Amino acid sequence: MTQQIPPSDRAAVTALPGQGTGEHDRTARTGGRRTVIGWAALGAVFLVLQVYVFARWTADGGYHLADVSGPDGREPGHRRIIDVLLPALSMAGVVGLAFWLVRRWRAERRLSFDALLFTGVLFAGWLSPLMNWFHPVLMANTHVWGAVGSWGPYVPGWRGLPPGKEAELPLVTFSLGSTVLLGVLGCCQVMSRVRERWPGVRPWQLVGLAFLTAVAFDLSEPFISFAGVSVWARVLPTVTLWRGAWYQFPLSQLVGTGLASGSLSALRFFRDARDETLLERGTWLLPARMRPWMRFLAVVGAVNTVMLGYSALQALLSLVGGQPPGELPDFFGPPAAAH
Repeated sequence: MTQQIPPSDRAAVTALPGQGTGEHDRTARTGGRRTVIGWAALGAVFLVLQVYVFARWTADGGYHLADVSGPDGREPGHRRIIDVLLPALSMAGVVGLAFWLVRRWRAERRLSFDALLFTGVLFAGWLSPLMNWFHPVLMANTHVWGAVGSWGPYVPGWRGLPPGKEAELPLVTFSLGSTVLLGVLGCCQVMSRVRERWPGVRPWQLVGLAFLTAVAFDLSEPFISFAGVSVWARVLPTVTLWRGAWYQFPLSQLVGTGLASGSLSALRFFRDARDETLLERGTWLLPARMRPWMRFLAVVGAVNTVMLGYSALQALLSLVGGQPPGELPDFFGPPAAAH
């Protein structure tokens, strides 16, 4: 029996042209369960690696930051309102969106792809330090509430700074779960409107539209640089706004965000007659008890892959060269900048 599609998701479903449910069943049976099992296996690998990294980080006390006190014994800089307000708002946004997804789940009695995507992004937040794999690319302000030593040095093969020399802002990083999902929902809404207006639009054109929409949404990100929560320490001068200043912003960030959010938007938007995304093909062939877990692991695997690609892009660009800011403001004191 074909799964009933919730009204909120019907606009995103793309039936295969000229194919009915019966032909879809034959196609899915031919491929079997390999698609969802493959992605789920990758998701399990990412989760195991994440547990390993955080276990090493915790056991070694890597969450402690190096002492960067000045010659008079006082800590440089000071905590500002924004340093507390931004993490608090980030966590409030995550909690609020989680409640909305839970209420939707109870109303529809179905675990939506949006809930899986939200959770998948949260479980991909551990990749945030990887853009600093070779050099400090994005440095966090240690005076922001919740700042801890980066767990990046505990990732196998790490070539960046040693433990305690870089900061991570997990309370801010968690906000990716809400901002990414809201961005994906916005991109899908634009794609849906365009397809309704021009039914003959091709899939690759919709994917390109998702990329451009994601870039447009990300145009507000330079304001985070102005807030002094983090600074871009290694940027290409020719493609950087306000280069040389502590609030410099690389345009490559817009490209990376567009590719990541555009990919996730296309993944959510294009579904088959069973309301399955590309990741979930063959889930219906699995035992009922396994389906939610396999879908969860598959989405975790896909989101981690996308985020890993984004981090790898930023890390590789740092090898081309870069220009660090000329000087940092008094309120900014990351350990990486002090050594």
